[in-house]
Amino acid sequence: KLPSSTIVVLDEAYIEFVRQNDVVKGFEYVGNEGPFVVTLRTFSKAYGLAGLRIGYGAMHPLLADYINRVRQPFNANFLAQIGALAALDDEDFMKETQKTVWEGLGYLYSEVEKMGLEYVPSEANFFLIRVNRDAKEIYEAMLRKGVIVRAMNAYGLPDYIRVNVGKPEENERFVSAFREVMGLA
Repeated sequence: KLPSSTIVVLDEAYIEFVRQNDVVKGFEYVGNEGPFVVTLRTFSKAYGLAGLRIGYGAMHPLLADYINRVRQPFNANFLAQIGALAALDDEDFMKETQKTVWEGLGYLYSEVEKMGLEYVPSEANFFLIRVNRDAKEIYEAMLRKGVIVRAMNAYGLPDYIRVNVGKPEENERFVSAFREVMGLA
């Protein structure tokens, strides 16, 4: 039990990729747990609108009033607003994006297992692979092959890389380059 003055912020940036039906969604708590639960979502991930910098929050009107007092005026430009509204209407795009990510995760997990490496399963459009050596070296070697991954050293995981799921041909390119870099080709 948290003190009643504690604000709980739930970041649901990747919620559209979650496959579990029983996942707790923040919207269920907004307003029901007092005024101090905030749920944030973005159009940057599943909707593919990262460059437009638009998202939304659900919260008790009391908190919304406080935020409106201090936020920048016109903080979401017109183009971003139009893009977000169009994205909400495009259910086919969302379903295709989810399908691409879910199938991509399955393929990548399978390929990583074949390499005998550990990975951290994910409910997002990326996951972590334990490379059993300095992740920065893997990052640099992959970059030289034209494939971008993220070394997780800065997050206290010096032997993990983060891999984003792409289109099937991008995933295959990653696997091919990764096998070479890891000496498994």
